Amino acid sequence: MVEVPAYESRCPDAIDPDILTALQQHQIDIVTFASSKTVKNFHQLVQGLGVDLLAGVAIASIGPQTSMACQQYFGRVDMEATEYTLPGLTAAIVGKGMGERGS
Repeated sequence: MVEVPAYESRCPDAIDPDILTALQQHQIDIVTFASSKTVKNFHQLVQGLGVDLLAGVAIASIGPQTSMACQQYFGRVDMEATEYTLPGLTAAIVGKGMGERGS
């Protein structure tokens, strides 16, 4: 038997400097999350930076489980896909509120 990993999911040691700068300079309008683990990892990366980098940034979630993680770590979720796929997440964003949830 040969084990072949499809991908490795882990949190990087630090947030990418370009992404941090874009967040600090309010150049990002929306952050999307496709899994609860990415929510947790992103929170881990930004929690010690001393400012709310997501102030004024919409948070979009692929589905209910991910939305619960957004609520847990960021206290809100602004959009949730009604079809729990990447195309569904895209539709929730592009569709001018399709799939939106209250904050």
